[in-house]
Amino acid sequence: MNAHAWATTVLVAAIAAGCGTDRESITPKEGPITESVYASGMVKAQGQYQVYPTVSGNVLALLVKEGDTVKAGQPLMRIDDRTSSFATGSAEAQLQLLERNASDDGPVLTRLRAAVDQARDKFSLDSINYQRQQALWDKGIGSRNELDQRQLAYTTSRANYDMARKALAENRAQLRTQLDVARNNAASASAGNTDHQPKSLIDGIVYDLMIEPGELATPQRPVAVVGSALDLYLELEVDEFDIRLVKPGQRVLITLDSYADTAFEAEVTRIIPLMNERSRTFQVDARFTKRPPVLYPNLTVEASIVQRTKPHALLVPAAYIVDGAYVITGKDEKTPVKVGARDMEQVEILDGITATTPIYKP
Repeated sequence: MNAHAWATTVLVAAIAAGCGTDRESITPKEGPITESVYASGMVKAQGQYQVYPTVSGNVLALLVKEGDTVKAGQPLMRIDDRTSSFATGSAEAQLQLLERNASDDGPVLTRLRAAVDQARDKFSLDSINYQRQQALWDKGIGSRNELDQRQLAYTTSRANYDMARKALAENRAQLRTQLDVARNNAASASAGNTDHQPKSLIDGIVYDLMIEPGELATPQRPVAVVGSALDLYLELEVDEFDIRLVKPGQRVLITLDSYADTAFEAEVTRIIPLMNERSRTFQVDARFTKRPPVLYPNLTVEASIVQRTKPHALLVPAAYIVDGAYVITGKDEKTPVKVGARDMEQVEILDGITATTPIYKP
C-alpha cells in the first residue's frame, strides 16, 4: 500500500470512529459511466417459425433431423392421413357427378329440357284451339262453356310452359354453382393430400423437431421449428417507462450466460410500437455488430441500450443512494446530492459531496 492510500485509509477510519459508527465506509471514485436502458430478451433466427401440419395423422417418418439445412418447399416429415385420402376420393366422386349433371346432355338438364319441350307443344296446341274456338264464337257458333274451357286450357298450358322454362334455368344455374363448389372442394382435398408432408417455407435450418415417428400429428400442435441458418438477431423487451428513450441506431451492449466473461455489441434496428399489455413492455429488435462465434436461437440475453457515455464522472454505487437524492455521510446524517447519469451499478454525483467525502451504505 502506498503512502497516499494508507493516509486515505487512516483518515476514513478516523472519520468513521469520530462518527461513532462501525459501518464500512467508502469514498466516491472518478471514472467513466455509461447511462443506458436495461432490456432482457433472447436470440432469434430471422424468419423463425413453428411448423404446424394442416392434417391429422400418425407420423410415418422424419425426413430431416435437427441441424439440417433445408430449402423452401423441402418436406420435413411424412404423415399417414387416411381420413384426408377418403375425403379426397369423396370430393372427386362428387365432382364427377356434378360435372355429368351440369353438362347440357346430362340426365338432369335433359329431363328438364324434355319437360320444357312438352309444355311448349301443349301450350302451342291449346293456343291454336283457343284461337279457333274464339273465331267460332265470334261467328255465333259454339257455346260459351266451350270457349271458357279452351281459354282455361290455354292459360294453364302457358303457365306450365313458363314454369318449365324457369325450372330449367334455375337448375342449370344451381348445378353450375354446385359444380364450382365441388371443384374447390376437390382442389382443397387434393392440396390436403400434399400436406401429408409438411414442408419448410424458407431456406434455413431445422432447429427442432418436436415429434417422433409413430406419434399423432394434429393441426393444433407444432411439429418443428425452422429459421434462418445465418441471420440471427436480438428480440428485446423494454419497459414502458424507458421506451421513450430508445431509438433506432442506438448502440447496445449484450451479455449472454453462455459467454459470461465477454460483452458483445449490437444496434437497435426496429421498435414495435405496440405495448404488450400483459408484460407492459415493448419489443425492440437489434442486430449484432460484434457477434459471438457460435450462436443459437432462444439463448437468453441481457442488454444495455446506450444513451450517453461520460469519460469522467464522480461515481458512487447505486446501493448507497437513499431516496434517490441523498447519501449517508455520518451517523443518521443524510446529505442531499444532485445525481446525473446512472447505470445498473453506479450513479454520477454532480453536487453535494466530493471525492474525499466518506459515505455509508444504508
